[in-house]
Amino acid sequence: MKKILVSALSVIALAVLGTGCLKDKDFEDQRYGTVVGDARAVSFPQSRSANSITYGVVSSITSQDIQGPIIAIEGPTQSSDVNVTLQVNDALVTADPTLTVLPASEYTLDLTRTIPAGAVYDSAFMITLPNSSNLDPNLIYAIGLTIASADNGFSVASNMRNLVLKFTVKNKYDGVYTITGTYVDNSNANFSGRYPLEYRLVTTGPASVDVQLLVNGSWDPAYLFSNNGAGSFYGSYGLTMTFDPTTDDIIDLHNYYGDPSKAITAVGNPSLGSGAPNFASSNGRRAVLDPTGLNNWDGSGATPIITIKHFMLQPSVVPVGPRVELDEVWEYTGPRP
Repeated sequence: MKKILVSALSVIALAVLGTGCLKDKDFEDQRYGTVVGDARAVSFPQSRSANSITYGVVSSITSQDIQGPIIAIEGPTQSSDVNVTLQVNDALVTADPTLTVLPASEYTLDLTRTIPAGAVYDSAFMITLPNSSNLDPNLIYAIGLTIASADNGFSVASNMRNLVLKFTVKNKYDGVYTITGTYVDNSNANFSGRYPLEYRLVTTGPASVDVQLLVNGSWDPAYLFSNNGAGSFYGSYGLTMTFDPTTDDIIDLHNYYGDPSKAITAVGNPSLGSGAPNFASSNGRRAVLDPTGLNNWDGSGATPIITIKHFMLQPSVVPVGPRVELDEVWEYTGPRP
């Protein structure tokens, strides 16, 4: 048992800026690398605030279309079309060691764009991912794009020609959930539930997640409870789970810290675990489903709900039957930051 400090979750929302126009003061002041007057240019207006855009991609065998960036005219509108050529620029991605180039075999996009006569921007183009289940959810993928050229007398704004498109892979179960339910520790009457809790379900595969809670400032697989009102957690205990993607039933649940393939955290060291089939941690703690529960994810309502009953087993403390019994409802509240 460990003491904890739990802080509130903050969620940051990002917005994409709008397009440029004739009265763009930064453009007129030549901050974008072009000269005003007779010069006219095209640009990625999104690059004014940042050099990248991040997209959340659902891990799926079904093809997905993702709305990409727009391309805008910096200057007066035209009476005829302006054709723009893009090129993939891997160097923009490899310059950041946290990113992985999205393989060309994993997406398609149209590198030839047209800003119609009389318009100030081209409609956002589509990036198609035919089978995102091929992608590793532990990586951040990216496509680097550069505006190579434009016709009809237009140049390219040199400070707004590059953009990095980042892709994080998430399955449909991924997100932030509010947890309510009942908790009983059969070894100690002073231990009680600490509801409501906040869980983050973090994608580890097309239909699998790690279940994280905030413990001492770090989001890790863990389980929080109250010891006479004080916050505590079980050392070397937390959940990892897998769903049937067809039925959305939970088909596997075990202790993260019993799985030697998992990474060490402040809560415990999975390399000391027993591995399959019991996935017992170094202190003998196991996680198993209670077969009397619904144990599934339901996305049919206004917000997805996971209904689950599960046990923590620890024979050294409670020789027969579960040490902890949990009957819970996990309600989705939003995407994971």
